Amino acid sequence: MNRILTSSMVRFLGLALLAICFNAGNANAQAVQGKFTLTFAARWGQVILPAGDYSFSMDSVGNPCPITLYRGKNGVSVILAQAQDKKDSGRAELTVVRGTVRTLSLPELGVVFQYAPQHHKYLTAPDEREIAQIVPVVTTGK
Repeated sequence: MNRILTSSMVRFLGLALLAICFNAGNANAQAVQGKFTLTFAARWGQVILPAGDYSFSMDSVGNPCPITLYRGKNGVSVILAQAQDKKDSGRAELTVVRGTVRTLSLPELGVVFQYAPQHHKYLTAPDEREIAQIVPVVTTGK
């Protein structure tokens, strides 16, 4: 009976230690928050954002990295990046091309998130020329 109790106790302690190790990595990953102002309507993922003030949060910078968008205190959408690259210089900004958010650049975190456009049609040569609008982003946390 004592051996069964000892074996159960060892298993329990082992699982507890394993859980602590997994959560230690999450404790080191701090949340990232930011805010930006759109002076025009823009599409980001499946949602169309009217002009206005927005904020966002990320639990950590990883892959995948869901971004939660807020307008005021109301959640607007959760968006996943299609890809991410390293970037360690420049300004924090959103790049909006033809009304669609294409990148979120966060150089202080060393990353730029890329988002695919939602249209799936082939464009003519003049339509392919894209003029990007840059939206400054203010971030906190790291």
